Amino acid sequence: MKNPDGNNAEKWLKKIGEFVKRLGQSINSRLQRIFTKENAARTKDKALLWEQKTHKRINQSKTSLRKMKHKLDTETNMKPLLSKGAFGLNVFFGVIRNIFTGIILLMVLLGMFGGGAGLGYFANLISKETAPTYESMAEDIGNVELVSTMYYANSEAISEIRTDLVRTTVGSENISPLIKEALIATEDENFYEHNGIVPKAILRALVTELTGFGSQSGGSTLTQQLVKQQILTNEVTFSRKANEILLALRLENFFTKDEILTAYLNVSPFGRNSSGSNIAGIEEAANGIFGVHAIDVSLAQAAFLVGIPQNPYTYTPFTQYGERKEDLTAALNRKNTVLFRMLSEGYITKEEYDAAIAYDITQDFVPANATQEDRNSYLYQAVEREAILVLMEQAAAANELTMDDLEADIELYNEYYANADNTLRLSGYNVYSTIDKDVYNGMQEVAADYGQTLGETFVDSYVDANGVTQEVIELAQTGSVLIENQTGRIIGFIGGRDFSVNQVDHVFSTKRSPGSTIKPLLVYAPAIEQNLIYPASMVPDTKISIKQPDGTLWEPTNFGDTISNTYVTARQALYQSKNNPTIKLYVAMNSKGMNPGQYLEKMGITSIDESEYGNPSLAIGATNDGPTVLEQTSAFTTFATGGEHVSPYLIETITDKHGNVVYQHESEATRVFSQDTAYLTLDILRDVITDGTGRSINNYLNFNADWAGKTGTSEANRDIWFIASTPTVTLSSWMGYDNYKGEHVFYDPNNQGLPTGRNLNYWSQIANKIYSINPGILGTDQTHQRPEGIVEKSVLAETGTLAGTVSFANGLSVTLNGGTRTDLFKADALPKQISYYFSPGATDKDLEDYWDSYLAEAAARRNAAAAAAAAAASQNNAANNADEAEKEDSTEEEDAETPPDTEPEGETPPADETPTTEE
Repeated sequence: MKNPDGNNAEKWLKKIGEFVKRLGQSINSRLQRIFTKENAARTKDKALLWEQKTHKRINQSKTSLRKMKHKLDTETNMKPLLSKGAFGLNVFFGVIRNIFTGIILLMVLLGMFGGGAGLGYFANLISKETAPTYESMAEDIGNVELVSTMYYANSEAISEIRTDLVRTTVGSENISPLIKEALIATEDENFYEHNGIVPKAILRALVTELTGFGSQSGGSTLTQQLVKQQILTNEVTFSRKANEILLALRLENFFTKDEILTAYLNVSPFGRNSSGSNIAGIEEAANGIFGVHAIDVSLAQAAFLVGIPQNPYTYTPFTQYGERKEDLTAALNRKNTVLFRMLSEGYITKEEYDAAIAYDITQDFVPANATQEDRNSYLYQAVEREAILVLMEQAAAANELTMDDLEADIELYNEYYANADNTLRLSGYNVYSTIDKDVYNGMQEVAADYGQTLGETFVDSYVDANGVTQEVIELAQTGSVLIENQTGRIIGFIGGRDFSVNQVDHVFSTKRSPGSTIKPLLVYAPAIEQNLIYPASMVPDTKISIKQPDGTLWEPTNFGDTISNTYVTARQALYQSKNNPTIKLYVAMNSKGMNPGQYLEKMGITSIDESEYGNPSLAIGATNDGPTVLEQTSAFTTFATGGEHVSPYLIETITDKHGNVVYQHESEATRVFSQDTAYLTLDILRDVITDGTGRSINNYLNFNADWAGKTGTSEANRDIWFIASTPTVTLSSWMGYDNYKGEHVFYDPNNQGLPTGRNLNYWSQIANKIYSINPGILGTDQTHQRPEGIVEKSVLAETGTLAGTVSFANGLSVTLNGGTRTDLFKADALPKQISYYFSPGATDKDLEDYWDSYLAEAAARRNAAAAAAAAAASQNNAANNADEAEKEDSTEEEDAETPPDTEPEGETPPADETPTTEE
């Protein structure tokens, strides 16, 4: 019996073969146009070889079909069955043939269209690229020392970025074949067969990327990985990927497989060694982890080393301090994966595999040998750290992650940090900071000249883990930063007193209690914003007694353990930094659901957890984990910018070794308060300088400026603050002790005056130095501009409201219309009408006590007025009687000339004694 379907299959395969041949020729022609002339012949040969292999596979398929056809025609025991089902099979195969042919034709058409479009798109992506020469590619893949540099704002170099990277390059003959075999088996099993790329792997990766289906297996060969590491960037774009493919093909034309493999092993990162240093290159990895040369490693050692580059800082066995990691599970599992791949690819036998799996590789690790790295300045340290964070955030964003995502996963954070750190040190980057060199150096001079005036230096003793007594020097530390209000640019800062004694950065890193500097940020500005108060509002300075979870009572007082038991204006409460009125306002805001804590995060203070927002003591700066000096200073710029907060930044631009911009800072403003709220708060902070707790700076400054600021002192004088703004900049000063091994606070051992006074003097010297270097920075010729929405109005001095009548439950009413004061108001939040509840923040008891006292005083005034009136009337009567008697005597003497029916003039009626009080 004939089998027509077998003949059709042969025809179909022949057509497919012809199509593949034409497609191969088309691709070969396109590649010839893409590549340069010198390698066109080689590319053509490879394309023809691929075509020949395809024809070979098709011929093999034809042979298989012929054998199957012959078997069906000649097998006698199958003939009866086939004869009976011939008709059914013909129908079945006809249907299947039509369906299959339709699918194949559709796939061919889609393939032709997609292939043409893909090649066209590929050609377009690389059309503007210049093919690199052999010399340039040789330089790139062999370039392992790319030094990055950091700069001041004026492009003058601060320093080259040091790298702790340890690398020793070796030739191919000095690398064990076990390492090469392990690498190929694990990362690129077709390394010796492909010409730089594996099309099906690229297609698989592309489909996965576009559809989201399939495993996230990479499509990169070792050649492509070398190109990505040494020639291109880690940028995730189709253009970069297209160039990667082109360069990988070109690299394979210029270099042998062994040269590519050796270069890859010499440039790849391998985590850390037993000293905690970063290591790169297989020789340094073998020596730094196992204490042997790369040529001498065992099978288990080779598998462990080859597994590291996939994720160096996860699989490395040592920490940054040179200590062995406690948990090596991930690294050991990775080693076993490499061994399995070697077994699967036939590089090792089952016996060798079993022995290597069973071997305890940890016994080969060299002992820890940690070394201390010298860091020479707060500036170097800060710029380096901030640049790493910038690159981390940039890399995270490329993978649709945020810094919050990284911080929620410590392993992920460490991975991104390590990658960014490695990129910064080894990529030849130029990092341009915002720091004004002259201003920065001037601020350091002030810290050196006046730092000793801040407080005593202590020497604390302690016994270390080895039982040896050690000593640590405790300086009175300082942190100061100068920020440009409108942009957030950090112009200069003081990270600490002496870097050689203490390397902790007290601007960017340490978190301290903000003390009273938090009051305008958390209480007064939010209260003004939500129209709970205006500067003239009267708030109670009365006793507070709050029961705490441990059963004790929290009873705060103002400075000097005083409580005035009076009502003061909100303006006075802030510029005199009174605690009790501030706490009462904060409690009232929370009870009304105003959530004042929400404003902190908008101003960049993220280190105070939301769980603390309900704590009344937060209103005066008591917090578990306060802001950094940078955060707190930056928050104050919000008032000088009309209520918008611009995040502070230290890195302006990062460029690569070719001058291409890798990162460019872009400032973004967040609206926190309205312009009117910001100005009213700022106007009160002006009073801090003229009449309040910061007025002593006027005795120290060598110039005048429109300053608005706030002092702050935390509990027991642990933290001393002053932050002030002009229209252009905000300058801060903090001082405190780190207290590593002791507990030290500020007091007055040498009659130096209050710690706040010393800090104000120190802050003033910093400002004077900046002014002497560049007066224009401080904006001395400018003033804070009043918005159009601010108006002046008068209110009763007694209540901070309009005059009017207050009625009480007992039917009594009093009219208040006495002395007034003038203050500033928002045009859309004018003075309030008088009422029983005139005082924001006052408790029921506060109000009851006030009005009882007021009515008692009013009654006393009325009684006194009545008594005075009665006394006056009595005196008038007595005087009138005396006058009458005198007149009578005079009349008698003058023979009584008055007509007998004439009456004396009547008395003036007494004054109305209606119980109304006037003041």
